[in-house]
Amino acid sequence: MTAFDINHNGYLEVNEQLLSHVRTVGTILENLNASLKGIGDATRGQATPLWIEQQNQWNGIYVEMQNKLNTQTLSSINVHDIFKEGDVRGAKIMNS
Repeated sequence: MTAFDINHNGYLEVNEQLLSHVRTVGTILENLNASLKGIGDATRGQATPLWIEQQNQWNGIYVEMQNKLNTQTLSSINVHDIFKEGDVRGAKIMNS
């Protein structure tokens, strides 16, 4: 007989930690952008457009990463719910 165990609460906790870390990265990036906001004005040279381009690029990459992580985490939470529901149903069937 094949068997497997799933720690439902542990699995849900991992998903919650992932979302928390994504939010932390977002806060760090916001703080970084606030700190570096004046770089473009301070340089006023040929590097300014490059600086702005790079800053826009890393912000765009973060937004893309955040969207993908949120989508995948939601999928993972849904999988958790499906496994838990199946576990409960299986237990009811076995106890009948």
